[in-house]
Amino acid sequence: MKQLVLIWTTVWLFGAVVSARAGDKLTVRIGDYTVSAWRTADLDSAKKEAAAEHKPIAWVASSPEFLDGKGRISSSGSRGATLHALYALRSQTVLVFEDGFAENHRVLQLVDDAVHTKDGKFNHNPTLPTVVFLNPEVTKVLAIVDFEPDFVKRAQMLADALKEVKSKMAGN
Repeated sequence: MKQLVLIWTTVWLFGAVVSARAGDKLTVRIGDYTVSAWRTADLDSAKKEAAAEHKPIAWVASSPEFLDGKGRISSSGSRGATLHALYALRSQTVLVFEDGFAENHRVLQLVDDAVHTKDGKFNHNPTLPTVVFLNPEVTKVLAIVDFEPDFVKRAQMLADALKEVKSKMAGN
């Protein structure tokens, strides 16, 4: 009963079912698709899935308020960019979602450095989302896609990064 009340409260607050149990993925509805992502606390599960499926990890640092299923991937703000990244990468990567505010500077140093670096310089307050592509072992950053408001440019950036990541994972 406690779990049901907790889940109901979560739905009421955030507009999406976000499970409170470790090992469960966060889910968001984007159009007709349900997209799932591991939480940072479940990184070991994400690593195992990525290794088993020979996929890169796409670590999305953003705001959890954007997981409420509202908005369009073509929107120019952070909500649209977050939904776009999750939607576009859902089948070709293992998604990990970081609360870019509550977990800021509390995640792997490798990822935190990538989120806070733009054009080779430290960026104390990045505009989220930032997508950090990692190898399945989470030892190397393979590509980074920073926030881009333009849908077409953003789509190209995500596609280019995914192509770069696949090439690096193939050893090319």
